[in-house]
Parts: sequence; C-alpha cells; structure tokens
Amino acid sequence: MRSIEFRRVSRRPAERRTSLEFLIDGVSFLELVREAELPGALAEQKESIEECPSEPAPLLAGDYAPSTRLSAEHLLGGAPDRVPHGVEDDEHLLLGCTCGIDDCWALVAKIVADDDTVTWSALRNTYRDWDYGSIGDLTFSRQDYERSLRAAFGDG
Repeated sequence: MRSIEFRRVSRRPAERRTSLEFLIDGVSFLELVREAELPGALAEQKESIEECPSEPAPLLAGDYAPSTRLSAEHLLGGAPDRVPHGVEDDEHLLLGCTCGIDDCWALVAKIVADDDTVTWSALRNTYRDWDYGSIGDLTFSRQDYERSLRAAFGDG
C-alpha cells in the first residue's frame, strides 16, 4: 500500500487561488509522471527534430499543472468535476495542461474506492500514447487517503 498526501499550494505569494498537489510516498506525483513519460517524450522530440530541424521541439514529459478545481468527491471516484475531451466515463482528471485548459492536455486515471482502499489505475495522457507501467496502479489506505483530503480541503 502506498501513502498519499494532498497538499494545497499557491504558485505566487499574493495569489488566493491554490492548486492541489499530490505526494506519493513523499515524492511529487508530477515528478513520478515526468519520469514515466520521459522515454516517450524523448522519442517524440527526436522525431520532431528529424522531421523539422528548424522548428523548436519541446520536451513534453511532465508538462502538466496541478488543478485548482478538483473536489474531494472527484478524487474518491465520484462524479468527475472536469471531463476533458477524450476522457472515458470511468476516468478522472488528475493533472491538466499548464495553459489552464484541461481539454488541451490532461493526465487521467480510473479511481476506485472501496471500504478499505482507494486505487488509481490505467493512467494515461489524453493525447499521447505513453507508457505509465513504471508507476503502475497506486493503492492507498482509504482512511489515510480521506484524512489527507480533509486536511487539504480544510475539513479536519
């Protein structure tokens, strides 16, 4: 079983709007995603450079922003708050595009909660066919998961 911490963060000191970051076993979920996406992103970047050497070829691994609009219900596998283009009915948004438009680019997963656990599985990018096998399914204690959610949302 993995540990998870939901953490509210502000990108700029004067900004009132916060985003929700996830730490898995003390490591940023965004960093885990970046590492998993790196092989696919590097191959894509190389292909792009070969096809059009005069154009910039950004490295897109981990190019997401934590969301400012996810509810605790959404993160427990309830009705999704945001349903970006290309998302199946049983998938939930975890990370959105850095531009702030989730339809642009998103990382989604299936979230299933039972009495004892919450599991994130089938991670995928809505526009790239990258492999997330190095992350695998993430299963958390439901009690600890809900405790961290309540702390992040100010309910405990």
